[in-house]
Order: sequence, then structure tokens, then C-alpha cells
Amino acid sequence: MTAAIDERLRGAVEAILFVVDTPVAAGTLAELLDVEEPTITEQLTSLAAEYEQQHRGFTLRLAGQGWRLYTREEYAEYVERYVTDGQRARLTQAALETLAVVAYRQPVTRSRISAIRGVSVDGVIRTLRSRGLVAEEGSDPQTGGGLYVTTELFLEKLGLSSLSELPDLAPLLPDVESVLSEDSNP
Repeated sequence: MTAAIDERLRGAVEAILFVVDTPVAAGTLAELLDVEEPTITEQLTSLAAEYEQQHRGFTLRLAGQGWRLYTREEYAEYVERYVTDGQRARLTQAALETLAVVAYRQPVTRSRISAIRGVSVDGVIRTLRSRGLVAEEGSDPQTGGGLYVTTELFLEKLGLSSLSELPDLAPLLPDVESVLSEDSNP
């Protein structure tokens, strides 16, 4: 295998390992990357040794029937601090707007949220899910898209016992006459 192909394969293996959330089998990687399994196993073993030798903040380990990246145990206290502090971090304006759409329109699909906000909400939904504020609950029978709802943690963070305690939006919206008069101005 030439050095250029080897580096490309190595990069592809690393890229896949960074996005998987469960261990991935060498055979699966071989199939995806259209190479022989022993070649992938060699790459994985080499990467694991390289990460260990360089004493990176992560390791590559064989877990069960697959390979996965893990944070190095000696840095667990820092990772834990980041994760718990990150949960206290404030939400961005985009996250707050998306959360409001989910709260008031639930259950709602990601595409409907995007249509209401006028922008893609994929990253924001991932953030809200990772913080435990929204969850996917079922799918839309017409489109098959996942339906998003707020969680108990959302209610807890807002100090509410149920969604019925959310404030009414009507007083916050402009009246119909002002919207119509804006539309008629050229």
C-alpha cells in the first residue's frame, strides 16, 4: 500500500471513529472503506499504539466486538468538570428560540421547527438533546420525521410542574392590524 493511500485510509478510519457512538467492528470499517479486514485491523492497531505512545488525551481500544475512541482515564476529572460545567452554561439565542418552538408546538418535527425559525436547527436540536431538554418521541405519521418534545428536565429548569403553566404567547405577539398595515406599505 502506498504512503498516500495509507494516509488516506488512516484519515478515513479516524474520521469514522470520531463520529461513532458505539464500538465499530473492523469488518464493518473494511466494508465501508472497501479494503481487506486485516488491513483495517493493522490500521486500528497502529493508531492505538500511536495514540498510546504520544500519550494523547484519548485512547483507541477494542471493546467487545468493535473499536472505539475513549478519553484517557487519567483525564476523567477534567472531562467530568467540562461536562458538568457545560450543563450550566447558558443557552444561545438560537437554542432558546428552538426550545420555545418545541415547547409551544410539541410534538413537532425538526423540519417544522426549521420552517418556523427560517434556519436549519440540526445542531441546535443535538445540543438541546444532549442537555436533556428535548427528546425524540415517536415519528410523524405523514412524513416519518422524528417528533420532538420537551422533557421533565425542561420543566424542572423552568420551575414548572406542567406545560400548561407556560405563559400565553398571545400578549407577546403583534396585533393583526399592525401586521396587515406593515404588509400594505410598499
